[in-house]
Amino acid sequence: MSNPKQLRFIISRNGDTAKTVLKTSYDIVSLPYLLSYVMGIFFEEYEDEGIGFSSSELTDMLLTMYPNDFAVSMDNADLVIDDLETWERNCSSYDTIRTIRIFKPKELNLSEKLFCKLKKHCKQNGFYAVYAETNEESLIIFYRPQSNQRVFGIRRNFYSKNGNSIEIGLLINENTFLWFKTAAIVSYKNNNLKPIFNDVIQEINKITIDEKALPQDKFRSPYVACLEYLSKYGYSIKTIEWE
Repeated sequence: MSNPKQLRFIISRNGDTAKTVLKTSYDIVSLPYLLSYVMGIFFEEYEDEGIGFSSSELTDMLLTMYPNDFAVSMDNADLVIDDLETWERNCSSYDTIRTIRIFKPKELNLSEKLFCKLKKHCKQNGFYAVYAETNEESLIIFYRPQSNQRVFGIRRNFYSKNGNSIEIGLLINENTFLWFKTAAIVSYKNNNLKPIFNDVIQEINKITIDEKALPQDKFRSPYVACLEYLSKYGYSIKTIEWE
């Protein structure tokens, strides 16, 4: 962000304003189109799951997807942008913006690429999938939307003491305590996506076809359980695009 005349703005929705002011070298003309692009990707990614996001989460998306173009500002905002009004004005241009790829986001990390491949595999088998992160780890949650279903997860710690590994497991609701139970661990030596994906799928198949599910393994509303777990442990849902 070398532009000395950085625009400082804050995102709002129906009066609910994000707490973080952002600064960017994008100008007032191009910024609304970028916001519409990011929102369009999210809506497309989670249109079936019915997962929404707040103005604060959209702020986090911009910082994650475009770390070189956006930063947190300690100054007051020059501009307040209502994200839904912006989307309504520019949504008709979303397909064009995406096709010409003028706002191509940063290169994805291993967890994000793995999610993109797993999401396609999960949907082919009737599962919905959500990608989320904290500062220390990434989590892919997948579930069938019907009631009384189990919720599965794939977790990768960025700073694991056990080396490069991925945990595959289940969300458990034990006496109203929601936690992640590891069922298998996949270790890997390099970031070659294909063998990692194959090993993870093999372990997923083992736990998803296991019919010995206990009552605490099942959730009346898997979607609600997913959101409750992410909120409880401080995860932020991320929107991802990779081709």
